[in-house]
Amino acid sequence: MKTIAIVSPAGGAGRSMVTASLASLLAARGHPVLALECDPRNVLGYHFGLRDAARAGLSGCLADGSPTAWAQAGLRSDDGVLFVPWGEQDSDDDDIQAGKLLRAGPHWLRGLIAQVAMPAHGAVLIDTPPWPSPHAGQAIAAADLVLVLLPPQPEVCVGLRRLTDALARRGHAACYVATRLQPARRLHADIVTLLRATLGDAMLACPVHEDSGIPEAFARSENFCRSAPHSQAAHDLQGLASWVSHWIGAPPQEPER
Repeated sequence: MKTIAIVSPAGGAGRSMVTASLASLLAARGHPVLALECDPRNVLGYHFGLRDAARAGLSGCLADGSPTAWAQAGLRSDDGVLFVPWGEQDSDDDDIQAGKLLRAGPHWLRGLIAQVAMPAHGAVLIDTPPWPSPHAGQAIAAADLVLVLLPPQPEVCVGLRRLTDALARRGHAACYVATRLQPARRLHADIVTLLRATLGDAMLACPVHEDSGIPEAFARSENFCRSAPHSQAAHDLQGLASWVSHWIGAPPQEPER
């Protein structure tokens, strides 16, 4: 089993969409998949078909200290992905308390994931809010691989060095993907060129293009790749899923009869 944290140093990178899309595409490739939402926005479930934010989730486990309660909050999508929402918190004070608990126990999420029994070709994908945050820190500490999404925005370039240095100090394996790319925009092309020069081979050659179908699918609570399978962005995500599947290891093949 491999754990992948999906993070970004900026908002609007498409973390929840990429998490949900990768989860579904990996499941279609034969990987058992668990998607975890370590993000108090509670957005991930809408990409899996929820119409309302889930009340129960990981946050309840954090609040009551029970190491197993979170498993009862698991839901299964139409395409076979098991996912656990973050869950709703009742007040700003609850959010503040959650942040304190996450900082006090930086390996809390890693301990929960250690309870999961999955085969070697299984995958745990963790959706996060923008880094730095205690929620993203939990995901990174639990991850075998940090998948960093980089929308071509100037503020991404400003904060990137801090993130890469933090990952390097902790010895975390990381790869980087440009998202929301519009090649016709000169600024986007220049920023991606700069990112490739800065990150070298760690920058994957499978950017995810901007697509108007992504917010439309979200508004309908649909998985984007299922709602627009022939779009450029869906093709990009298929390529990213192929790379991740290869990194995890191919599922065992059924014996010939």
